[in-house]
Amino acid sequence: MTVQPSLFTSSDTTPRRRLVRDGFRETETNPVDHFALRSGEMYRISYSVGGSSQRRVTRSVAIFGGQTERRVWSGDVMPCLDFALPQGRTLSLLTNQLVDARPAELNERGQWVLQQPDGHHRRALRRHHSGLG
Repeated sequence: MTVQPSLFTSSDTTPRRRLVRDGFRETETNPVDHFALRSGEMYRISYSVGGSSQRRVTRSVAIFGGQTERRVWSGDVMPCLDFALPQGRTLSLLTNQLVDARPAELNERGQWVLQQPDGHHRRALRRHHSGLG
């Protein structure tokens, strides 16, 4: 009887890109450094929520409060990113939940908008509605 090689040997598989659910590894950049997060600054953040079977991405405008450590259900201590939402609620995310973070600022109308890299503000296009008549 001959032994057949495994279908999933390590030499046969190509490494895949990191998924959000895979978590943060020590060799990867810290999200605080990667997104250049500064405490007290406002960001439009995108983060993953839900279990592995129903994962979705949510966006919020929030103030970055800093990086802390929290104990997860398994008892392990994990690094977390703390944010404050405009309504005053706090949001604590595991580092692997943060998908994107972009600096935001108040415009002249008091609305939160993404900062433009060159300092110029985007102007909304105005649509002219023609009447039916």
